[in-house]
Amino acid sequence: MKQISQSKKIWRRFCRNKLAILGLVILIFFVLVSVFAPFLTNYDPNRSNLRNRNLPPSGDHLFGTDDMGRDIFARTLYGGRISLSVGLVSVGISLSIGVVLGAVAGFFGGMFDTVIMRIADVFYSFPFMILAITISSIFGPSIYNTMIILGILSWPSSARLLRAEFLKLKNTDFALAATTIGANPSRVMFRHILPNAISPLLVSATLGVASAILSEAGLSFLGLGVPPPAPSWGNMLNRARPLHILASMPWMWLPPGIAIFVIVLSINFVGDGLRDAFDPRQVMNE
Repeated sequence: MKQISQSKKIWRRFCRNKLAILGLVILIFFVLVSVFAPFLTNYDPNRSNLRNRNLPPSGDHLFGTDDMGRDIFARTLYGGRISLSVGLVSVGISLSIGVVLGAVAGFFGGMFDTVIMRIADVFYSFPFMILAITISSIFGPSIYNTMIILGILSWPSSARLLRAEFLKLKNTDFALAATTIGANPSRVMFRHILPNAISPLLVSATLGVASAILSEAGLSFLGLGVPPPAPSWGNMLNRARPLHILASMPWMWLPPGIAIFVIVLSINFVGDGLRDAFDPRQVMNE
């Protein structure tokens, strides 16, 4: 009987979830149109043309123009670059901090565990968005500040998750065997235990990207995220706040709003599919 690798089993279980596959296709589509935005539109997303202000969708401007005469289709495509980049980079920062601190807390325990988890509790004691808004107000709106702020404020969840996995795995036979033959603690943590604890962290990171995109959109909507004229879906919504635009110019807020809704929903579908694919109970049912 042919042996099926673990990765193929995980992929097979993932493919059974039709919503997860749909979410993955949509996510790939958004990434591709964002990367190849210069080939999909001839308009500069930051170039104003006051003679073309507030134009409805047409053959020349597929999504219309905003109050500065900028092409909304171009800004939506290029805004995807920034929003997706903020989501990925901030999660990368969060994981870099959370993996190290969670591994140290779970593996060594004792004072390391107490100090790191109490620091995490301090972060949890403040509402996330209130703290992000406060820090953004202090340092000013910037795409780099937004990435760093969201990444630093998000590490406790990944640290706690990895700590719990390390507490379960550090006394398993393979970890004890590696320690017995003289492997140093860093090798045991990151070479032997971490690969076996990565699956829940991968699911958490996937869902974290969606959360970061929403947070960036919220900060940019308030004028504290990505500063104009650089397009992001959040600051595009910020430009559409006036009541007369909301009521009579839906083409200015529908494209970025729908883009945020669809991309976050698709990422959540992918995250749910990964969670089911890595679920040990699914293995028992095969």
